[in-house]
Amino acid sequence: MQATRSLALIGALLCAGAGAAQAQSANDCPQLPGGSTAHWEVQQGPNFVFCRAIERDTERQAFAVTIGREATFKPRRGDRIGDRVTIDGSRTYWHAPQNDLTGALVRETLLELPSGEYAHIIVRATNETQLANTLRDAEALHFSDVRLGSK
Repeated sequence: MQATRSLALIGALLCAGAGAAQAQSANDCPQLPGGSTAHWEVQQGPNFVFCRAIERDTERQAFAVTIGREATFKPRRGDRIGDRVTIDGSRTYWHAPQNDLTGALVRETLLELPSGEYAHIIVRATNETQLANTLRDAEALHFSDVRLGSK
């Protein structure tokens, strides 16, 4: 009885691990930076993939990435904030749209990927320190193997 219970537990753990590995290798979402404390929660749409980077310890959404064939975000020059940054080889600017409702600090950017698809990155934070840390993680994303409909 104990051996059967142990085998069932081992099997469940292996299946859970395989599911996590499959989610990371599916290439639906960009590769998180090494040492990241986040994991992806993925939601498939008909023409897009919505990836939420969830911090493991707090379960807070650090940032989100929407990958699609159409650009869902229209960057406005007047919303630019800070200097130009590079995300996985693409030079871009962060934008700070008006956000009077929630009080959160919000930054957004749009990348055109080598595949011809677009990645809209949205960062939300409650304070400047959290914002700086989250922007650093978002700027370290790698999109090289991301393909819409890769499954």
